[in-house]
Amino acid sequence: MYAEVIIPLALPTNYTWSVPERWQTEVKEGCRVEVELRHKKYAGIVKRLHEDKPTAFEPKAIGDLLDAEPVIYPSQQKLWEWIAEYYLCSEGEVMAAALPAHFKLSSETILVFNEEFGDDFSSLDTDEFVVAEALLIRKELKLTEVQQLLDSAHVYPIIKRMIEKKVCFVRESLKETYSPKKENFVVLNAEFAAEERLAELLNNWARAPKQLELLLAYLHLHKTTGEVSRPDLLKKSGASPEQLKGLVDKGILRIERRTVDRVLYLPRDIMIDFQLTPAQQTAYDAINENFRERQVCLLHGVTSSGKTQIYIRQIEAAIRHGRQALYLLPEIALTSQIIRRLQRHFGGYVGIYHSKFSQNERLETWNKIRSGEIKVVLGARSAIFLPFADLGLIIADEEHDASYKQQEPAPRYHARDAAIYYASLFGAKVLLGSATPAVESYYNAITGKYGLVTLRDRFGNVPLPEITVVDSKIVRPFRRTGVKQKVSDHVSDVTAVSSPVQVPNYGEFAAIKSEDHTDDPLTGSRDYGKPILSPALHTEIEKSLGADRQIILFQNRRGYSPYQVCEVCGWIPQCRNCDVSLNFHKLTNKLHCHYCGTVYPPVSVCAACGNHRFVQRNFGTERIEEHLGAVFPKARIARMDIDSVRGKTAHDTLIQQFEQRKIDILVGTQMVVKGLDFEYVNLVGILDADSIIHFAEFRATERAFQLMEQVSGRAGRKDGDGKVLIQAADTAHPVLGYVKAHDYSLFFQNELPFRQQFGYPPFTRIIRVTFRHTAKEVVDSAAGFFAITLKKEFPNYLVGPAEPVIARVRNQYLMELMLKLPKDGQTIAFAKHIIRQQTAILHSDRKFRSVAVIPDVDAL
Repeated sequence: MYAEVIIPLALPTNYTWSVPERWQTEVKEGCRVEVELRHKKYAGIVKRLHEDKPTAFEPKAIGDLLDAEPVIYPSQQKLWEWIAEYYLCSEGEVMAAALPAHFKLSSETILVFNEEFGDDFSSLDTDEFVVAEALLIRKELKLTEVQQLLDSAHVYPIIKRMIEKKVCFVRESLKETYSPKKENFVVLNAEFAAEERLAELLNNWARAPKQLELLLAYLHLHKTTGEVSRPDLLKKSGASPEQLKGLVDKGILRIERRTVDRVLYLPRDIMIDFQLTPAQQTAYDAINENFRERQVCLLHGVTSSGKTQIYIRQIEAAIRHGRQALYLLPEIALTSQIIRRLQRHFGGYVGIYHSKFSQNERLETWNKIRSGEIKVVLGARSAIFLPFADLGLIIADEEHDASYKQQEPAPRYHARDAAIYYASLFGAKVLLGSATPAVESYYNAITGKYGLVTLRDRFGNVPLPEITVVDSKIVRPFRRTGVKQKVSDHVSDVTAVSSPVQVPNYGEFAAIKSEDHTDDPLTGSRDYGKPILSPALHTEIEKSLGADRQIILFQNRRGYSPYQVCEVCGWIPQCRNCDVSLNFHKLTNKLHCHYCGTVYPPVSVCAACGNHRFVQRNFGTERIEEHLGAVFPKARIARMDIDSVRGKTAHDTLIQQFEQRKIDILVGTQMVVKGLDFEYVNLVGILDADSIIHFAEFRATERAFQLMEQVSGRAGRKDGDGKVLIQAADTAHPVLGYVKAHDYSLFFQNELPFRQQFGYPPFTRIIRVTFRHTAKEVVDSAAGFFAITLKKEFPNYLVGPAEPVIARVRNQYLMELMLKLPKDGQTIAFAKHIIRQQTAILHSDRKFRSVAVIPDVDAL
């Protein structure tokens, strides 16, 4: 018998090992086995058992069988295979992304004493002698034990010398890294289980009153909670460990050590405490009607239209039919609000799965899903890899979101599209939901591939927020010229006043009117760029604070200042490893590269001309938070971005504080945009719309519309008293008109002809191939070599090779090719075949062997 085994490496094909006779009746497809490849051991998954001996090589034997039962289902194996084929990666890369770390195990180095060397260690130095003596006694030592023995982490040179002298040799061993959580529980001895015997014990108690109090506390806790842990008993009774030990010594109580869950679950229950509105009920029925004919349905509902309640009803139906449901969200930040709603309705049926949980917690959740104990899973994109026993429904909320697409490393899958394939393996239904659907999804819906259901009104017929565009060119600050500052708080669709007006004390405007007040105390730099708050937005914030309402301010840049420029020669501090400017973070007083993570000290002298005066350009969330603190000193302000929100519960804590109105103004990046529901927010400010609109990519208009419409939807969700102010210099950009009208259909109708004219999705499929190497001339040559074949095969569909906007990241130079292929399965399959073939040919040339070739299917 032979086994095709998937190991977590980027191998072009899966290797085959032979199955020793003693395991041939026990091994199953989906089990983990220990295999060795080039002197390293791996825990692989058996994909296929067969009797076809490979003809090209003599297969090695499997080292060990690690599982009695499969850890993954056949449906998961099919998903891995599909992702590897569709997204041009290996099944090993999919396995590495899909399995919890503990399933993959880790290889541990073990030193084994060579008996033939004998016990004469006179030729060894001091460190070698110490290790050799220990090996003589123990025969085997782990690498970690050698490090402890020598009190040093740097033991590799010593081990290398000992191997060369034949004192020992090395072997690899797989070690299990998961350990179940254990806890001590207090149990009443069986002798006192009968009421008569217990009553006799209590009635005849003569001494040790503290022990009696402890016993009574135990009996009370046991009656109310069922199980009593040792820490809970001592905490709630106020007793000491010695008093508990006394009861154990007397044989009245005993201590049991049990395995417990790391994640606490509520009691299982289904409790739906709301009725759908007529509009929601109509949408719910229409979704079910669509599901009779199609696997996928798109629910297009405006922000705050009550989509989540429809999702909950769909989940309820799945559970009552005995099936499981997967609720996908693009961001971990969104799970905190949704999980509380789902737990209120489904209790312990609900499990959460995302990267903020520890590996132990993720493994335990994995096993509960696999056994069917958890019926509803809420998770980010990686949740599609979970081993569902009987999946009946997948909900992809905010289906348009770019976070569903994995970027680095492979597999570069799109969770929404992979979920549709995964659901097909179970005959499950997929419900996509969004107020601003992806162009491809909406196109599939209107052409009949997906069902389409629309919710046009907000819940309770609350009106959509009023949107105003503020022309930031009018309110831009100027250097001192002896003339009063000219500003206007008029919006873009109103003619600006022609006469100069006195600037009121709007914080930053008064502070930066004069040159001598623009220096940053930390960097010595000035800012003559866009204002943070226009007078109109400042006034609205004051009104909202005065009315005891909350405000969300959105800026899609973190840090303090995205870049600074030398005032004399225009030099901009850049990362040494990447072709990007450095972002100043005031909290750390450092310059950060947001691509490679390198941190630099602040620059005070221009490297080009020696001048020490810098101009800060634009602003990030950190600077906005600081500015708001100065302008609105009484307001409670918080920031929500990747720098300020860290740790497993940080998102949830911040969101709960905002829900409980402990925060007045929340400043954030995209985290504040997506699906959050805050009752008392009546004002949203988009501080720099130009930074969203003007991107050199075909989805720029779509992304800008989605971001601005989504963040606008956070305002006025309860009473409709919502306002949105968008600060922009390019006020004539069409996307601002679509957002002001809250009109997705208008956006879609205007966007579609451009996509068709220039050959972009939904009319084509895009495959982008990126080349990376440390030498620019090598990466240029590799891309050119690769392009020759593609031009022959696809002369009308190839774009490039060309440098991307950022041509160097982490000291790797980049070149790109793009294939814009017709939506024809045969052409796309042939293109993927050519890409794989050309990659192999490229790497067979010694000059290009170290060039990384990265295909990205359906690239965003």
